[in-house]
Amino acid sequence: MKKFLRFVASAAVLCAVSQASAVIDLDYYKSIDGLKGVALKNAVHELVTNSQVSMLNYGSGKNSTWYGFYETDYEMDGSKRMVVDRYSNDKRYFGSRGSSVSGMNIEHSVANSWWGGTKNNAYKDLFELMPCEAKINSTKSNYAMGVVLTDDRGNGCTKVGKDSQKQWVWEPADKWKGDFARDYFYIFTAYQNLNWLTSNYESCGYTVSKGSALTLKEWAYNLYLEWARNDRVSEIETVRNDKVEELQHNRNPFVDFPNLMEYIWGDSTDIKFNLKTTVKSARTIGGGSLPGPDPDDPDNPVSTWTVLVSDPLTG
Repeated sequence: MKKFLRFVASAAVLCAVSQASAVIDLDYYKSIDGLKGVALKNAVHELVTNSQVSMLNYGSGKNSTWYGFYETDYEMDGSKRMVVDRYSNDKRYFGSRGSSVSGMNIEHSVANSWWGGTKNNAYKDLFELMPCEAKINSTKSNYAMGVVLTDDRGNGCTKVGKDSQKQWVWEPADKWKGDFARDYFYIFTAYQNLNWLTSNYESCGYTVSKGSALTLKEWAYNLYLEWARNDRVSEIETVRNDKVEELQHNRNPFVDFPNLMEYIWGDSTDIKFNLKTTVKSARTIGGGSLPGPDPDDPDNPVSTWTVLVSDPLTG
């Protein structure tokens, strides 16, 4: 297994993290412990779409999408609550909670046209939705997420153009690449059973391997793995994970466990996922005593904790 994500935190660091971070109960994840590959992916799917999950209504107003964004996607700019827009460098500000923000749309990071726009949980899921400046939302259309090499029509933050296969794609800014990669791993696991319209939408068929247990095509998951490895989990991601959980009662496991992706698509598909020893975001892990050594895993002689949280403004 790759070693670039493995760190052992000192007691002092663990103490500092425990004072600054919310507690994640390992019991929430017990159903995925000891699994690998496709079985692990299926267990994650069941976990994040269980009967306890309840999405906000789509749109504006109380208990709707903009009501959620008010808590999940803001930074303080002095005394004002500024919208975190991962698609543009524009500055816009929230008004009252639940009100939409002028010049912005609710954007599906994976185009909802790919499953026909059905108003299901995927359509309303806050892990799939983010506030987005209206013009770039229109420009990125329902394209695949990839690497833009030519014909960039973007806005200086998000690129929109053609990749090496002359396919129209959109590309997030470097500081958001890992965020979107972990978002995609969540979406294509949580909603792996959707009727992906690969024959109707070129970009969908370009990205999605319909009928495959991995859901994503090889070029896509390899690219997103690279992005997630290079752009570490940031504080803004871990905070958003907590806020979304408060609103819809599930989490993005690919944020909590930055190398979970490796056990499904990456370099560790033949290794069992181990809750006690796997890399964790810089959060306090609750649900009992701190994890200890795993005598059955010589590659993990002690608990492996990460200090992966990077600057929220740089990703």
